[in-house]
Amino acid sequence: MMAKAHVVRIGRTPSTFWKRVRTKCRTSWNRYVLARRKERFRQNEGVAAERRVAFVFGCQRSGTNMTLRVLGQSMDVDCVEENDPRAFDKCRIIDTETCAALAARATARCTIFKPICDSHRALELYDLYPGSKGIWCYRDYRDVANSAVEYWGDQSLTYIRELFDGGGDWGFAQWNREGVTEDCLSTMREAAGDEMVIHDAAALFWYMRNRTFFEQNLDRNPRTLLTRYEDAATEPVREFERMCDFLDVRFSHDMVSGVFTKSLRKRPYGGSNERVKNLCDDMLARLDAACKETIEPQAVTLGQEQR
Repeated sequence: MMAKAHVVRIGRTPSTFWKRVRTKCRTSWNRYVLARRKERFRQNEGVAAERRVAFVFGCQRSGTNMTLRVLGQSMDVDCVEENDPRAFDKCRIIDTETCAALAARATARCTIFKPICDSHRALELYDLYPGSKGIWCYRDYRDVANSAVEYWGDQSLTYIRELFDGGGDWGFAQWNREGVTEDCLSTMREAAGDEMVIHDAAALFWYMRNRTFFEQNLDRNPRTLLTRYEDAATEPVREFERMCDFLDVRFSHDMVSGVFTKSLRKRPYGGSNERVKNLCDDMLARLDAACKETIEPQAVTLGQEQR
């Protein structure tokens, strides 16, 4: 029987409360202005004849907010975030009938939901919403771990430790355990060994969530598009035009005017466990290879069209 991991705790980073307040106020105003623009646009053009549902999946702190925000700038798109009570209850997507009715009432061509806590249920959601598509966002685990520690302190460490122990009542956060296979748990335990700091635990959580992308065979599913946050931040025109083409919605260059790169590798990675690092490096390489397979054929097609 494997020895129980000894956990090394480090202090939380300074509170980001006021940063979140400012962001919330700015976001609320921008959403109001955008909603009025879309209302005027659709009054002139009329309600879309064909309407569809799409999803944004991935691990938390991986750029899903940015992806949804930019796609939501399209006049063809309405977005429903995981904190919207019309479609979510404590970040879990609610019954199909309610969400389908919400999409049916929309005037947008595409209604995008962000069931990030249900990313391990992507295939189930595809079955529940015929014709739907999904965009899976991923990001370098080092930046994800740093960001998770900044926002949630040692929460990831608590989750991973209790997951290894097989106990604990996580309440509404029970979704973290869904879809986690015994093989995945065994691999994570072996990597964690006898000691892990908070950043190691956050990296293991990243590994666990992104592993479900391959366990669901989404890399071979034509209804799923894989996108890397770093590509969206450094080459936003190419990447978001690719996403819009996939969703069959209109793209415009002003959609990406607010995309920035300052969140890339802001701080050195705080993890210290080499086995965890190697495990996550392998998963990152696997995600990169899968993403490259989807980008290169599109680049060839684009080049042929331009000739």
